Amino acid sequence: MDRVTLIALLFSALGCVSIDGGAVEASWVVATHDGRGIADCACTCPTVAKIRLQLMPVAGGADPCAGRTSCMFACNRQTGATRFDIPPGTYAMSLVPVGEDGNDITQGEAGSCQAFSPVAPLIRDVIKGRATQLDAITVEADCAPECGGTDNRKVCTR
Repeated sequence: MDRVTLIALLFSALGCVSIDGGAVEASWVVATHDGRGIADCACTCPTVAKIRLQLMPVAGGADPCAGRTSCMFACNRQTGATRFDIPPGTYAMSLVPVGEDGNDITQGEAGSCQAFSPVAPLIRDVIKGRATQLDAITVEADCAPECGGTDNRKVCTR
């Protein structure tokens, strides 16, 4: 028995965690389009407040994370995990930068306040009682003018 399954069984035996499906864990780093690090998500343009996990079923159907706050994570955390309530299945998984208003901010052109994940969705299986790990994903954004803007000689920071 693998370690994740053992931990999940221990928690379910104690009644601490409801196991109604699988979980998805993601990690990310925020960088500029020219490869500079962004030290604080408040330095992105537009401001990336949260990162939303998008899970599109390969067989078709609705994203089980659509409209759920449990699938959105503070950008500066650089990691997040859902509850064990994602229906089992095969999903095209991606990360979507979300603005302070809670909306997707991936529209726009580079150099004019744009944020997006340049990585194609990753295909992963979600299995009941197990955590599915995404590879670390880069989220790209423009650097806010007050944090260094287009000065590509330094990290984007205040």
